[in-house]
Amino acid sequence: MAGAQAAIEAEQTRFDQADRNRIRRCLLRYMEENRIGVPTLQKLIAEANDLTLDRLPLKTLQRFLADTHRSNDIMVRFCHRFAAGLADDNPLDSFGEALIAFWGVNAGNAEWQALAPDMFGAFEGRAEEAITGLRMEQTSWVPFSALTVEPVPAQPYARAAETITNWNRAKTADPENRVRRSYEGVLLHPPGALLLALRNSLTGAPRLYWLDAFDGPRLTGYGHESATPIEDRQVSAAAFNAARVIFDRVGPEGDR
Repeated sequence: MAGAQAAIEAEQTRFDQADRNRIRRCLLRYMEENRIGVPTLQKLIAEANDLTLDRLPLKTLQRFLADTHRSNDIMVRFCHRFAAGLADDNPLDSFGEALIAFWGVNAGNAEWQALAPDMFGAFEGRAEEAITGLRMEQTSWVPFSALTVEPVPAQPYARAAETITNWNRAKTADPENRVRRSYEGVLLHPPGALLLALRNSLTGAPRLYWLDAFDGPRLTGYGHESATPIEDRQVSAAAFNAARVIFDRVGPEGDR
C-alpha cells in the first residue's frame, strides 16, 4: 500500500499546454476508436482513478475535451492516468506542437498567420527540370510529386505528406527508375513565407520547403534535402539536393 501511494505521489502533477493537448488528443482518439461518448469516458476515467463520479464532473470533462476552459491540474492528472495506458500520440502532432512552443507562437502573435482554407487538400507538384551544363532555353517544369495537407483543429499548423515520383527531375521519366520517396511533416505560416518541414520516411533525412502562396491555391518556392547514403553521392557533389517547385491544387478548388 505504501509503495502504491509513493508511486502516485511521484506521478506528474503539473501540465503545460503541450501536455494538455497530447492528453486531449489521446482521449478523443480513444472515444472515436471505441465509439463511446463523454459519459462513458467519464466512468472509465473515474474507475481508473478509483473515484466516484462526483469527483470528476461531466461538464468539467466536456470543457477539457472541447478546450474551452483551462482545467485545473488535478482534473488533468486524472485524465493523464487513464491516457497513460492508451496508444502513443501522433508524432506529427508532437512535432508540430514542439515547433509552435519553440517559436513561442500564441494567439496574440499577430505576425504568425493562420493557414488559409485553400492551403488544405491535395496538390500536384512540379519541379524545374534538372539540366546539366549551360541552360539555353526557357525553364521547363516537369511532374515531381504529390502533396497532401490536412488541417489540425485549433492548431496553427497542418499535417502534411509528400510522395516524390521523379526525384531526378527528368523531362521524360525513366521507366527503370520507379523509386518513390515518401515524406511526412507539418506546414506552418511564420512571418513571411510558408514553412513545410518534412522527414524522409525511410532515412529520416530532413526535407524543408520555403513556399509562397501565389495566384490563389498555388504554392511556389524551393525544397531542400540533405544527402544520405542511399544517394551514392560523389565526393565532390553537393551535400544537399535543392529544387525549385510549384504546387497546384487538385480538383475544383484548383481550377481558376
